[in-house]
Amino acid sequence: MKILTFSLIVLFFLTSSCASVNKRLRKGSKSETERTAPATKVKTTLAPAGPIKEVEERLVANEEKAPDPHSYFVIIGSFRNPENAERHQSIIKNDGFTSEILKNEAGLYRVAVFKTDDVALAREEVRRIWANFTRYSDTWLLIQKK
Repeated sequence: MKILTFSLIVLFFLTSSCASVNKRLRKGSKSETERTAPATKVKTTLAPAGPIKEVEERLVANEEKAPDPHSYFVIIGSFRNPENAERHQSIIKNDGFTSEILKNEAGLYRVAVFKTDDVALAREEVRRIWANFTRYSDTWLLIQKK
């Protein structure tokens, strides 16, 4: 009986310290994107592996290059500093990703690894990245405002 009680207590502490459980508990708090870019619209779509974060925002020219005309982008990193975005690009290149850096109205630099005009295809790519690259579990979908 003591062993069973002890096992249940240990199991409780292990599950309560799990990052995914803590993430679900904090779900009600605003994300960094919501705090720093109030003009964006954030929504989530339920996916088999959990909700996909979808952020709607307007892209602006990045280094005199016009914003990409595609509607949906899979984002694997977001940075305030363009040098950090470039550094992240070189890291993900080692995992086989080709990417481009996008800039939004709030001055954030997004590292995009996939672009399309088909929302279902973009969501599928997010799920594929989640399934094959656990270190990129915070990958999300950017929806470009026209």
